[in-house]
Amino acid sequence: LAVFRLADFVVCSLPGGAPTRHFCGEAEFAAMKPSGIFISLGRGTCVDERALVSALKGGIIAGAALDVFETEPLPIGAEVWDCPNL
Repeated sequence: LAVFRLADFVVCSLPGGAPTRHFCGEAEFAAMKPSGIFISLGRGTCVDERALVSALKGGIIAGAALDVFETEPLPIGAEVWDCPNL
């Protein structure tokens, strides 16, 4: 978690698979600076989207940029659509 605490930007570019599923989740987002930005470019399964949405809506982190999602294409009703800081 030290990297998450220190970084202004966290970039996730992990490959998909069982060892990396939800690698970035509630504890990781909680460790980030309130001004931190999370960027996901690897596989969508590496990010716990519910935890990310909670961190964004709760002001735990300042924002995020996602190029990939757990489900693609992203469903119309996905919670991430409601995050203005995404």
